[in-house]
Amino acid sequence: MKVLVTGGAGFIGSHLVEALLRAHYQVFVIDDLSSGKRSQVPAPALFYKLDIRSPKLQQLLVRLKPDYICHLAAQKSVARSHQDVAFDASVNIVGSINILEAIKNLELKKFLFVSTGAVYGDPREIPTPETSEFQLTSPYALSKHTLENYLNYFSREYGVANVVVRPANVYGPRQVHDAEGGVVAQFSRNLLTSGTVTIEGKGDQTRDFIYVGDVAAGIIAAMVKGSGVYNLSTARDVSIRELLVEMGKVANIIPQVNYAPPRPADIKRSALSPRRAERELDWKPQVPLVDGLGLTIRWFKDNLKV
Repeated sequence: MKVLVTGGAGFIGSHLVEALLRAHYQVFVIDDLSSGKRSQVPAPALFYKLDIRSPKLQQLLVRLKPDYICHLAAQKSVARSHQDVAFDASVNIVGSINILEAIKNLELKKFLFVSTGAVYGDPREIPTPETSEFQLTSPYALSKHTLENYLNYFSREYGVANVVVRPANVYGPRQVHDAEGGVVAQFSRNLLTSGTVTIEGKGDQTRDFIYVGDVAAGIIAAMVKGSGVYNLSTARDVSIRELLVEMGKVANIIPQVNYAPPRPADIKRSALSPRRAERELDWKPQVPLVDGLGLTIRWFKDNLKV
């Protein structure tokens, strides 16, 4: 079976490619390397440097004839989506539609779209199920949700089988540690380089942290067995302060903490329910937070040469 992964040189995508290869799939990767790295694409996956908005994309998909497509390529920065709404939409909506247009000419078994738990905003129900009301508080969340609706359209009009996963806060090795990276990546870098960490707000805001390897396994399970929408999550919300304490213990570092003003409209509490994925996909997260933090900090230590 042939699987094409868009964004396969990125953080989650490269872990997914590795998991697919271990499961003996033939894997193709499309990535424009705007944030991903060519070195993160393992052999024997075949790599194509290409923007998903390119008119050449449809021709390539028709030539490759994949059995499955896992679509991860995206503009991933919530902050940038506020600053440049048009760019966010051009990549996340128009670029994705460019892929969907090609699907009409393929005998595809399934199209898997990696959406986001951000579509729930600041939910009333914790842990939050897939049926929860949407609160689209950023252009990024809006663009992801818009693509989910386009998938429904392509399913009705052209019979495109599809499945959507909404990961919680994914962390792990290879995550970028710049200002737009996840909080685990930022804390890892700062702990290991200076020992000083900045918390925005009081640190009592909570997130549902899920290890990237578990997400990759969930994506494959959804690709093979799934239909509809699935949260990939742990159902456990952890405060940012609690996260930092655990990371300090794992790294054997007592952090110096600075506090900054909270982000505008920051989500107060977030944890997603994975029950549907557990029930229908026979999937559940395997890596406890403390173990995942250990793997992540070890990777950062090796790669930051600290």
